[in-house]
Amino acid sequence: MKNGLDYYKDFIDGLVKLKNGVDGKRILGNGYPDNDENQPFNELLAALTQEQKEVLAKLVQKARLGGIHDTLAYMNEMMDCDDLVLSQNGEAFPHDEFDSMHFDFICRCEGDDWRK
Repeated sequence: MKNGLDYYKDFIDGLVKLKNGVDGKRILGNGYPDNDENQPFNELLAALTQEQKEVLAKLVQKARLGGIHDTLAYMNEMMDCDDLVLSQNGEAFPHDEFDSMHFDFICRCEGDDWRK
């Protein structure tokens, strides 16, 4: 039976699995779906070299990771200051068991093992 720590690890690892979005693939591939909303994006991508597309894809990826990181940092602050409690199936996630949610996320993205 899972405990709060197991659910916490699954939560962070689930976000790690989502770290790579579709945008980088679209930038490096055939662009965005062909519709009016995406036309400016596809026009920009068509004007870029492959090397420029690779830089743009990395920039978009960094922004995605930054968004996840900042959300987790905010959630951690809410746990520290405003008694936010995260739980699953009645099991509360531990608070700062390792470090912080955003630190744990980045460590797991870099391939670090869970400590303890």
